[in-house]
Amino acid sequence: MSKPIKTLLILGCGYVGSKLAATCLAQDIQVKATVRSQEAADKLKQQGIDVVINDNPSLLTAEWLIDCAAVLDSIPLNYDEHRKPFETQSLWVNALVEKIPSLKWAGYLSATSVYADSGGDWIDETSTNFSTSPRGVQRLKAEQTWLNAGAPAEVFRLAGIYGDERNIINKLKAGNYKTVAWQPAHYSNRIHADDIVAALMAAMLKPQTYRIINLSDDAPCSHQDYVCQLAEMIGAPEPIVLTPEQAEKEMSATYLDFFRDNKRISNQKLHQDLLPTLKYPSFKDGVASLR
Repeated sequence: MSKPIKTLLILGCGYVGSKLAATCLAQDIQVKATVRSQEAADKLKQQGIDVVINDNPSLLTAEWLIDCAAVLDSIPLNYDEHRKPFETQSLWVNALVEKIPSLKWAGYLSATSVYADSGGDWIDETSTNFSTSPRGVQRLKAEQTWLNAGAPAEVFRLAGIYGDERNIINKLKAGNYKTVAWQPAHYSNRIHADDIVAALMAAMLKPQTYRIINLSDDAPCSHQDYVCQLAEMIGAPEPIVLTPEQAEKEMSATYLDFFRDNKRISNQKLHQDLLPTLKYPSFKDGVASLR
C-alpha cells in the first residue's frame, strides 16, 4: 500500500479483531467495527472505536463506509438449528465492495480447517487436498466469495488461536483434562493472537491481491504433547490420556474430531512474505503471556 491507511473496518470484531483494533489505534489508524450485540459494542466503544450492531454488512451505509480504505472480515461461520455450519459472505460481500470504491485492502480470516487430514504430512498454500467436512467446505466457500469479488482481497488461514484470556490454562488447572494418545501421534497446529495481529498489520502495509497465507507457528505437535507439556509448565494436574478406544466412549463425536485431525501446517510463506520471525514461535514461548 503506497500510503498508510487511515481507517480500517473490522467486520465481526471479536477476540482477534479487538486486538488488531488496539494496535491500529496505537498507530493512529482509526477503526470502525461491526458486532452483533450491545454488550460487545459498548466494550469496543470504550476503546474509541466507531461501532454499529449489524449482522448483514450489505446494509451498512455508503456514508458510514466512505473513509474505510481497508476491511477485515472476521465474521465466523453461522450454525443453523441442526448445528450445521454455513457462511454468510456470499450474501453480502459483493454489495459491500460496491459501496467502498476506494477500498485498497481486504482480508478474510479463514481457518486451516479448509485442509483435509494429511496423515501428518506438511501442508502449504498450494495444497488442493481440501476437507469435505461441513466447516471446511463453508470456510472455502467464504474464501472464494472474497477472492472473486473484484476487490483487493487476500485470505488468511488461521491455525488454533491462543493468547491472553483465550487458552486452556484454567481447564488444565481445574484437573481431569482429557486428551487422546493416537498411534502414531496426530499433529495439531496453533498460533498466538499477537502474531496474527502482527501478520495482518504487515499485510496491510504490503498487500497482495489474491494472496493466501497460512497463519500458524513454527512448531506443530500432537495435542497430547501440547497439553501435557503445558500442564507441567504451569504446575497444573497432569491431563488424563485416553486410548482412541476410550475416547470413542467418553468424548462427543464433534470433540473427538478435533483430536482426530492430523496435519502439519507450513508457515514458510508467512515468514517469506510478512514475518521473518514470530514473537511466539511455539506455545512454549507464549506461556508467560497467558493468564
